[in-house]
Amino acid sequence: MARRRDEAKSGRRSAGAAGGALLLVLLAFQSSQLPAQSLSLHRLTVSTPAAVDSIRRLGIDVVEARPGDGGAVDLVMVLAPRDEDLLLARGHRPIPVPRPPLVAAMEDRRRLLGAGAFTVFRDFDDPARGVRAWLTAFAAARANVAVESIGASVEGRPILAVKIGPAGDGPSRPNVLFMATYHAREWAATEMALRLIGWLADSLPLQPGGAQLLGQRDVWVIPVVNPDGYQYTFTTQRLWRRNRRPNGDGTFGVDLNRNHAAWFALDNLGSSGSTASEVYRGPFAESEPEVAAVARFHSAHPPVASISYHSYAGAVLYAWGHAGGLLAGDDPVHRRLAGSDLHPAVRDSVPGSRNSYYHPGPGWHLYPTNGDYVSWAHRAHGTAAFTVELTSGCCIAGQSYGFEFPDDEALLDRVFRDNLPMALALIRSADNPALAPGYDNQPPPLRISAEFESVWPEARVLAPADLAAPALEMASGSGLVRAVPIVRDSLGAGRYYVRYRSGTRATTDALALRFGALTAEVLWRDGAEQGGTTGLSAGWSGEWARTGTEAFEGSWSWTAQSGMLISPALAAGGRSDLTLFFWTKFSGSLFAQERRGRVEVSADGGPWTAVHELAGAATEWVPVAVPLRIGAAATLRVRFVAENLGWWVDAIALVSGSSQLFAGGTSAAELALEINANPVRAAPLVVMWEPAPSLGTARVEVHSMLGTRVRRAEIPADPGRWDWDLLTDSGSPVANGAYFVVVSRGDGRRMRRRVFVAR
Repeated sequence: MARRRDEAKSGRRSAGAAGGALLLVLLAFQSSQLPAQSLSLHRLTVSTPAAVDSIRRLGIDVVEARPGDGGAVDLVMVLAPRDEDLLLARGHRPIPVPRPPLVAAMEDRRRLLGAGAFTVFRDFDDPARGVRAWLTAFAAARANVAVESIGASVEGRPILAVKIGPAGDGPSRPNVLFMATYHAREWAATEMALRLIGWLADSLPLQPGGAQLLGQRDVWVIPVVNPDGYQYTFTTQRLWRRNRRPNGDGTFGVDLNRNHAAWFALDNLGSSGSTASEVYRGPFAESEPEVAAVARFHSAHPPVASISYHSYAGAVLYAWGHAGGLLAGDDPVHRRLAGSDLHPAVRDSVPGSRNSYYHPGPGWHLYPTNGDYVSWAHRAHGTAAFTVELTSGCCIAGQSYGFEFPDDEALLDRVFRDNLPMALALIRSADNPALAPGYDNQPPPLRISAEFESVWPEARVLAPADLAAPALEMASGSGLVRAVPIVRDSLGAGRYYVRYRSGTRATTDALALRFGALTAEVLWRDGAEQGGTTGLSAGWSGEWARTGTEAFEGSWSWTAQSGMLISPALAAGGRSDLTLFFWTKFSGSLFAQERRGRVEVSADGGPWTAVHELAGAATEWVPVAVPLRIGAAATLRVRFVAENLGWWVDAIALVSGSSQLFAGGTSAAELALEINANPVRAAPLVVMWEPAPSLGTARVEVHSMLGTRVRRAEIPADPGRWDWDLLTDSGSPVANGAYFVVVSRGDGRRMRRRVFVAR
């Protein structure tokens, strides 16, 4: 990996750190003479999710949003007096949230004693046990640890980066970066980073293979990105979030995690242009020396993978974060490293936590952000970057402690132990994160290969980034194979994968798709329509309803707040290479993960098995692909279970990874069976094939998509033709829907075609 070290910059950093001491003293004195801005927690219930966005556009620091009753949303906010005035002017009356007794006692001690109030937490400046002093002493006692300043903060404090392992840069060693404390008040994140430094330096070399692993990586930890704001939370204001930039109008601070260059100032929903806002993004991208230092560090040491530790949502978030529904090209890599709701990367064992694991997903599952670190690192450097929101901020005696995590050694150590496996997984997989083992007990892939993200009504393919993309081909009901125009997704170009997309309705009639060696045969599909070419809505059961107000395909989708939606039995043809595809929207919250959706399957009438879960919020339609690792099955049933979650599902498809519908596939004989029309809109259906009178009788069978045989005919002297009267056959018209026509000749040759009846 190409790497550069800018010695001139390093020299300037050293000089700046040495010469910044006087500036630090002067600015700290100046800050101490100013009245502290009052910040406090408040609750507010609003009537609709749209009202939450309106409040965020005011620059309000909304830290929790939980679905309430009747579509309402319960909010927790950190408010300054300015924020309270803005809300009151719009008819909202926020209610102060009292600190729980243990947290209140901790805050009283902080006000009285400052950093001396704590036995575990440490401030930045204390000469005996502050972060800077601790790192200096820790590194001095170990040959495998080095500390350097990568820049200076607004008030002149050094931004310290700790290198664990071999000295210098190794061109063959991939970089892995861990950071914490973009937001000053998130002390548990600082402690997580400090403990990680200690474990990597002292414990990892003692693990089997640990010393070798550390010798093959360049591992860095920046425990406090925001040293000024962090120090301010010990001396003055515990809930302070930003850095300590004087904004020139009496306000202080920029939200460093809104100041990066990716989608900076995209809108006022993901950041604010108001200097008084807790999510103020700054005057321009990388205006803050702390953010500029992180950007320079990435250019000098481009990380393959990184984690930025925060608190307190209990989540593992990745690109993209700036707009709902957008997925990065390297989404397969992110999902492999972050896990899934069924197989998460991080379990939460802190007593009283609301959730038992950290929910993984794109950043917009929490709320939209722009100018954030994760999206910038992925866009600028191709980094597999993650925001890890530590634990769920709850509970002591049933009351939430939120950002004010207890000064408790056992609890903080438990947070660290919960998060250590994911940190180690990033280090281990840094040579090629796309081939990481994952958390679902499946063997890791041997190579990066293409995969379908969606098959209908829009095709999406994630292909290896170094692949010269072949054409996307579609086998349709007419029996013809044709090319489907595709475009490269501008936001889907990752380091390992690139996304290609067809038009939004390009594959509505596809029976099978082919992209190079990748094939997908659509065995069954349903768009919640009644009749039409998809036609199979009959046979579903459960408490869900069809809605015409939200649809991704056609005019209808399935929706529910609670209850089950159960499919009819689906013919799987004894195949094991099955994937369930669907498109979805949902309105939950990461702070209420008990409101969730679950997908289950039953094979051949057996027990229901959970194959997918989801939580959080997706305000735009997104595709879901669920590999069904259940073995070969003749029939399947699918069950969607909504647990107090507003959920919409559309464009459902059961797909096999192999297809016999392409020439050169497993059976080119399939294409030798011709029909007069597909879909068939008038009787009769005429089925034709190569005649073989000398071979005796031909047999024709027609099966529904549910596996039921609906017609059988014996045709003497094999004329190569059969006419099926759809109106009067068997005494009643043939129902609209999809059917398989199978012809068996006397020489044992079998031909099969799928037919849609849509009169």
